Amino acid sequence: MTGNSDLRLIGVGDSARGEKLKGGLAPALLAKPIKSITAGDRPGRTLGSASIAALAVLAVGAGITCMAQLVTARIIGPDSYGIYAYVLAWVTLLGYFSTLGFHVSLLRFVSAYQAKEEWALARGVIRYSQCGTAVTAVIIVLIGICGIVALHGSLRPELTLSFLLGIAAVPFLALQLINAALVRAFGGIIAALAPERVVRDGLLLAIVAAVFWGNLYRLDATLAMGAMLLSSILMLGLVRIFLRRLRPPALDRAKPTYTAKDWWLPTLPLSLMMIADNLMSRSAVIALGLVGNTRDAGIFAAAFSIATVTALPRMAVATAFAPSVSALFALGDQAGLQSLSVKATWLSLLGTACTAIPLLLLAEPLLAWFGRDFMTGAPIVRILVLGQVLAAAYGPQQHLITMTGHERAGAVIVALCAGLSLAGCLLTIDSFGIKGAALVTALALVGWNIAMSIFIHKALHLVPGLVGSFKAMSRRSCAADRPI
Repeated sequence: MTGNSDLRLIGVGDSARGEKLKGGLAPALLAKPIKSITAGDRPGRTLGSASIAALAVLAVGAGITCMAQLVTARIIGPDSYGIYAYVLAWVTLLGYFSTLGFHVSLLRFVSAYQAKEEWALARGVIRYSQCGTAVTAVIIVLIGICGIVALHGSLRPELTLSFLLGIAAVPFLALQLINAALVRAFGGIIAALAPERVVRDGLLLAIVAAVFWGNLYRLDATLAMGAMLLSSILMLGLVRIFLRRLRPPALDRAKPTYTAKDWWLPTLPLSLMMIADNLMSRSAVIALGLVGNTRDAGIFAAAFSIATVTALPRMAVATAFAPSVSALFALGDQAGLQSLSVKATWLSLLGTACTAIPLLLLAEPLLAWFGRDFMTGAPIVRILVLGQVLAAAYGPQQHLITMTGHERAGAVIVALCAGLSLAGCLLTIDSFGIKGAALVTALALVGWNIAMSIFIHKALHLVPGLVGSFKAMSRRSCAADRPI
């Protein structure tokens, strides 16, 4: 088969149910109070339009997140903000671990079952993943509470209470990830992103600001963690509403069928992959928290939140990229995969470059908004931004691995990079401080992308990143120079 330059982001099986959505489900959606969000998702988007839609949500969410972190940091100060960032890093890791990897594998399983109209299996994997996630999260909460109580005497009261509030949010975060994956599998890209990217931090901002102006509670990390817990509960409720409106009616009529063995084979490495991915991005904050330097952890977290803006274009492209990779790979369309990879790389790099330039130039004034103590993080912003630009030059490679059945190799690669990142941060903090941790974080990100590109070239016979684009241009040039 040949590649399709106008590839539609239907996922696997969306085209089979497109008319059903238009004829029965879509009008019902438009009649709901939250129709503006679900109506923004539609089958048949191209990579560019779907990426733009996802980027719009991510950009709005990033603005709200930065504002929430800015206000929180200014109100509670760098030390308490460092405690909040440290606890949040652990809570996020535990939340992703609680999903057992199903928040990624559901995209593949549910899409495949929709394509074959195997609704019994679809309902079975949905129920199985939700129950497994809930049980795992509750176990983590119980273990976490026991551990916090045991270490109570050696922890600062602010850190202890922050951990208790944070650990209580783990089940809500994990279930939100599972349900958001289902919303995305049913075609709701905007509806899947909006609760996490907009609602959670928007509510956090509102709660912190209200408490500050009303002088209702002490201004420390426990305030921020309590607000995060409340916003996580609301976020889960909202994504559940979106899921009820997007799931196909045939799913509700099916009796669930379970094939747990088939579901676990790819899910375990995917779980390891996502945990390692999150660990790698938070290794510096965790390392600083482990050595007791919460002040620098707060400064690094503020700098990291600014630098992460440069990752938004790549995240937006990846959100739209994943379902298409699965579809093309299932069809054996090698040329289509190569073409899509090149297009995704250029979209990622151009978007990242556009956001990186102002951040490199305005790092100091941006950090000054957090408070004068945070301005020392300007070199951290520049180091991390340059790392993001180099990573963007390789495109959204992780989905080329996870959506083509090579999740075990992908898990090994990212786990090694995450381990080296955490170890490197712990080793360099004493000698080079947070600048050393930032350099290690950036190098780990770039090294991860290099390792993935080598594997993709060998296993999938694709040339990812800009190299693939240059090779395609060279082939076209040679074909044009050939005599007729």
